[in-house]
Parts: sequence; C-alpha cells; structure tokens
Amino acid sequence: MTQGGSATATSGRAPGPQGALAAGVAVLLVLAGSMHPATARAAGPAASACSLPEAGPAVRRIVQPGIEIAWRPSAGAIEVGRPFSIEFVVCQQAEPTSAIERLAVDAWMPAHRHGMNYRPTLSGTPPGPLRADGLLFHMPGRWQVVFELRTGERALRLTDDLTLR
Repeated sequence: MTQGGSATATSGRAPGPQGALAAGVAVLLVLAGSMHPATARAAGPAASACSLPEAGPAVRRIVQPGIEIAWRPSAGAIEVGRPFSIEFVVCQQAEPTSAIERLAVDAWMPAHRHGMNYRPTLSGTPPGPLRADGLLFHMPGRWQVVFELRTGERALRLTDDLTLR
C-alpha cells in the first residue's frame, strides 16, 4: 500500500448513485459556516494527544480545525481483495458544544466514481477507540477512506487518500 497524504474540502455534491454515504464522498467540512481545507498525514506517537494504543501499524491522521481523527488498519497493510478493519479515535480539540450524534466509515474510488461492495460495521462509542470491520478494497488504485460525523448542526466528511497497487 502506498499512502497518500491529502484530504480535501469540496461542496459535498454527491458524485454518483451509490447512496448517501458512498455518494457523499466529496469532502464537506462545515465548521462555523465556513469552508476549510483539511489535511491528512501519517503521524508518529508524539504528534498529538489524539492517539491510539502504541502497538500496531502507523497511525494516520486527518486534522481539521476543531476535530481530529487518528486511524490505522487493525492488522498490517491493507491489501487488494482482502477484508480489513480499522481502529480509530475521534478527538474534538475544543470543548465540544454538542455530542457526536452520527458516525459512519466508508471508502470510494474517486476516479471510478464507485465505493466498496460491502458496508462496514462500527463498534465502540466516540471518542473511542472505535472499530470499523468489513472494509474491502476490491481493486488497485486510489481510494479515499471517508469518515462522516454529525454534531448538532455541523456535518463533517473527512477523507484520507490511499493508493493500492
């Protein structure tokens, strides 16, 4: 797996007929009524207070003003055609004004305008640690792991780019 290091903010317009979660993969970041670019990066254990237990693959982060998601595959590298799980935590960096009411994890291939053939299941409660099981990247190429959150009036879609060969 080659890991990209970007996340983007866009209008949130659905790119195709894959359903609200898979189709809404364009990143919508609505924070205090303004659009902000997000960043995702691989990070070391001392990079943030938002962290997973030390053991396991490298933690990746999606950082946006006011919120951070730290995530990693549960067992080694993500491979084409092999089911995998991810572990993650959701950290609200300021005192949260409202609890996370909705949380979903999905993935899609922007170049092909389709998502996964499977719907992951979530366990745990924010801030975490949480787990998403049943993800599967069925073909090589650029994928985006998508985290969708809703807190009160604020809807967030944060993505992290990965390239599988």
